[in-house]
Amino acid sequence: MSKPIRWSTRVLALAFGLVLTLVVGEVGARIWVAIKWPTERVEQLTRHTTERGRFASHPNLPFALNPAWPGHNAAGCRGPEVAKTKPAGTRRVACIGASTTYGLHVEPEQAYPAVLAKQLAQAHGAWEAINAGVPGWVSTEILTNFVLRILPLQPDVVVLLEGRNEVFPQAYANFAADYSHYRRAGFSFAVSNYAHKRLFAWSRFVMVACTLRGERFGWSEREEHPLYGGIFWANQPTPAAVATNLADPARLVTWRHLLESVAALCKDRGITLVFCTMGFVPSKLQIDELEATPELPGLFAAQVERNNTLVREVGTRRGVPVVDGASLARSPELFEDDCHMNAEGHRRRAELVFNALAPLLSNGR
Repeated sequence: MSKPIRWSTRVLALAFGLVLTLVVGEVGARIWVAIKWPTERVEQLTRHTTERGRFASHPNLPFALNPAWPGHNAAGCRGPEVAKTKPAGTRRVACIGASTTYGLHVEPEQAYPAVLAKQLAQAHGAWEAINAGVPGWVSTEILTNFVLRILPLQPDVVVLLEGRNEVFPQAYANFAADYSHYRRAGFSFAVSNYAHKRLFAWSRFVMVACTLRGERFGWSEREEHPLYGGIFWANQPTPAAVATNLADPARLVTWRHLLESVAALCKDRGITLVFCTMGFVPSKLQIDELEATPELPGLFAAQVERNNTLVREVGTRRGVPVVDGASLARSPELFEDDCHMNAEGHRRRAELVFNALAPLLSNGR
């Protein structure tokens, strides 16, 4: 008669089997990752860096442009290098805004700031473009960047185009005028998923288990994206609350502050300023920040127009020319989505701005 297997022997056998499974799993995961995943993806999952693709961390902003990214310059703008000291005889046009200024779907030289500078150079001598648009920015970030990084570059002309990204903080719950209800204060993507990345650097098995084809065991892919990691998702409104929030005129205060502040700063420095309204095609709306509903495109379009109306109001009162960029939406073939334009769209926008500037520059301004 065989002796019964002792309890301790069973535990040891189970522990050995578990360790063997983990070792085999780790070896298999390392081989699989080495074959399947690009180096950039592995580095993203295992390192805490101050750069993330086209974006970089910044001490005064939730994110900025990565100067090392192709098509960016050392000043943290899109386009060719811009010297800190403006060359004698050269004038500069600074275009401030977000992705619609950056030119998300076109090459740097096709974005409207570069096209505008070329048009100005052909008609009025040497001009340089400062493309200060950064995807994802809202008015609080645009104003901070304008004061800290664009004004020191001594622009002669400033063009302000925004009003679409503003809809998100205007719609989010628990509104705060500094937009801290929308973008988490002190956000830095350089420390995203901190504990997970420490584990991933040690174990590819854990890395694959947490990240392959989804988000598991606390890993958040959203936190890895500079545009979305800092959003205060807990304040995302319900579909029913979106209409109520957007109808509140008090939520225009921050957008007004940007317009008024840029106008005052430019006037004090003798800088020619032009506002540009936002073209928007609701049938092409593509967003992640709000829950998609059949009513959302119409609500979004109405709010963009409220923001455009405020641009016209402040422009009229401040004596700032307003370019009717909203009219471009009558040609939806110019748009890749609800607001981002193709190369022809950027050319048309540059032409509108140039025509608004022409009489001002011919009068010696």
